[in-house]
Amino acid sequence: MGSDRWQKAEREEGVPSFEKPVRQKRLEKGLSQKEVAGRVGITRQALHSIETGRYVPNTLVAVRLARTLGSRVEELFPCWEEIDLPFSPGPFSQVEGGRRLVLADVRGRLIPYPVERLEEGSGTFVAADALLPGGDRGGEWSLLSSTVAIQRSAFFLGCDPGIGLLVEKIAAVSRDRLRWVSCASEKAAAALRAGQTHLAGCHLPAGKARNNWALAREALQGFGGALIRFAQWEEGIAVARGNPLGIRCAEDLANPGLRFLNRDAGSGSRALLDDLLRKHEVPGSAIPGYEKTARSPVAAARAVAFGVVDAAWTNRACAQAQEVEFIPLAASEFDWIVPLDQLDHPTVALLLDLLSDSRMRAEFTALPGYDVSRMGTVAARFAKEGETAS
Repeated sequence: MGSDRWQKAEREEGVPSFEKPVRQKRLEKGLSQKEVAGRVGITRQALHSIETGRYVPNTLVAVRLARTLGSRVEELFPCWEEIDLPFSPGPFSQVEGGRRLVLADVRGRLIPYPVERLEEGSGTFVAADALLPGGDRGGEWSLLSSTVAIQRSAFFLGCDPGIGLLVEKIAAVSRDRLRWVSCASEKAAAALRAGQTHLAGCHLPAGKARNNWALAREALQGFGGALIRFAQWEEGIAVARGNPLGIRCAEDLANPGLRFLNRDAGSGSRALLDDLLRKHEVPGSAIPGYEKTARSPVAAARAVAFGVVDAAWTNRACAQAQEVEFIPLAASEFDWIVPLDQLDHPTVALLLDLLSDSRMRAEFTALPGYDVSRMGTVAARFAKEGETAS
């Protein structure tokens, strides 16, 4: 019955409701078709035809509609045919056999990401913006999202699973889209420096030459920007319920019968564990599984929960979410690297505004092992190369 109603609506109105931005904006404003039509100077029937996709108005009517609805013309009448931007490589290679891409405009270049990288972090399927040609067929990729949706999307690279909460919050309050890709701090910063992402997250150990400040300074040389505090986590070892191997500290990982899962090279978590091992003079080669890695703290904790490994390096929130035990060994700061020229991007601006939202802070505070008392504060500012910081 539900599908019958949907198909009937499509036949009657031409396009499904999620492709009707004029109607959506009118309803958001609480206006009737009669009210909008009167303000714009057209008939109610003409407005209905515009809302259902049967009629594309002339420029004057489109501008009046945009003003009446407090929007922009390109948002009300998105282009689906093409995006007139140069196509540049992204930081991740395409998954073998994968055809789905997510896209965003980074400094006037269209950057592609394999959708599978986003799905690793979220644990669910993610809607793609484009499809590559299938099999041995030639041809170009086909667009699935409007140009406006793509150009109002922002990439955020970093391994804090808390970013998933911000993705959902933005989706609930706006048509802007935050595309979060879980990856190591070094990889995220390198992609930002290469102009392949809007934002990057990092959590390298403090007190070392290679820390968040140093990583941000390097990544922002060509742009200028800031290092913004986000959250402090508890990090440590996830083990099975009951801790059958009696692991209490990093040195206990040097157990010949242990199956361990590390974090990927270039991640702050890997650097933190290595720091602890050096202090106790335990070589990585002494830990069975040291070279086996998980791309995210969620994946690491999940491997313990499924019995794939006996222990893994993760954070408290991920361990508790997977219902495994957690042995806290250190704390790390997760910071955001924010380029100066991205502050006007609508999604970036909304994301930064959320840092001062009391309800958002309350939710992050409720996550096990999270401290967000310094969320949104500026840790450092960096000038563009050749300029002086204010």
